[in-house]
Amino acid sequence: MKLEKIKDAENWNHFTGEFTKSLFYKFEWYDVFKTLWKTNLLARLENCFLPLQLNTITRTAYSGPWGSYGGPVGDKNLAEAVLKQAKRALFLRKIFIYSEKELNISNLNFSLEKNYSVVVTLDDVESIKKRLHENRKRNLKKALEGNLYFEIARGEEGARRYIKLLGRVLKERKGYKFHEISLFKKLGKLKEAFFCFAGKEKDESAALIIESDTDTILYWHGVNSKEALQLHIGDFLHWSIIEWGLKRGFKFYNLGTSPHGELLNYKLSWGGERKIIYTYVI
Repeated sequence: MKLEKIKDAENWNHFTGEFTKSLFYKFEWYDVFKTLWKTNLLARLENCFLPLQLNTITRTAYSGPWGSYGGPVGDKNLAEAVLKQAKRALFLRKIFIYSEKELNISNLNFSLEKNYSVVVTLDDVESIKKRLHENRKRNLKKALEGNLYFEIARGEEGARRYIKLLGRVLKERKGYKFHEISLFKKLGKLKEAFFCFAGKEKDESAALIIESDTDTILYWHGVNSKEALQLHIGDFLHWSIIEWGLKRGFKFYNLGTSPHGELLNYKLSWGGERKIIYTYVI
C-alpha cells in the first residue's frame, strides 16, 4: 500500500465527506490556519484518510489545528498503517492526534493524554434551566434584568467587530492572550463561523462559535471586557447562544476543552457532560 498525498480542496472534501460532515475534516478549516511555514495535506491509504497540518520547520504534524478534533477516518483497520506511513513518508518527528475516539494503534510507540470537553444537550429550555448550577441561575437572573442585547454577525462585519473588542480588551488587560488578528479575519470567511455579541450599548462580551457538525455548535473563542465580567454579560451570552441553538435545531452546544479545573467547572455549571478527548503523540 502506497501513501497518497492530496492537497486540492475538491478531492480532499470528496474523500472525507464520505465518512464525516464535521468541519474539522474539511479542506477549508485547515486552509484558515495555513502559514508560510505550515502546509496541509490529506494522507490517503486505500480507504483510510488522515488530514494533517505540517510545521515544515519542526517537522511536526497535527491532525487538526487549534480547537478542533481529528484523526483517521474511513477504514479503522488501516489507522495504524496510515499513521506509520505518514510519519515515514513525510519525514516527521512527531504526529499529534486530537481525537474524540480511542484509537487502536497498539503496535506504535505513543504517549496518551486524556482531556475533557463539556457538551450541553440542547433538548428544551426548561430541562436546561433545571440542570444549571445555582451560580449560573443567580447570575443569569441578574443579567436578564439588565436590558442587554444579543446579536450575531457573520463574515467581514462579524470579524471586524470581534477584532475591535479584542483590541479594547488588550488595552484593559495587558496580560490577555489571543490569536493573531489575521486568523479571525480568515475565520470570518467560513460560512460555519458565527460571531456573537452581547452588552448594553456597545459590545462588552463576544464569542466565536463554529458549526462544527450538522448537529453541534462549538464555542471556539471568547472575550469579555471588565464591564462584562461585572454585569455577568458572559453568562447572558452563553444562554443566548443556547436559545439560538435550540431555535436553529442544533442538538449539542460544545463548550470546548480546558486543562484548568476552574474553567472546566464553570463549563460544567451549564449542565453539560464531560466528553473525553484523546491526545496521542506518535
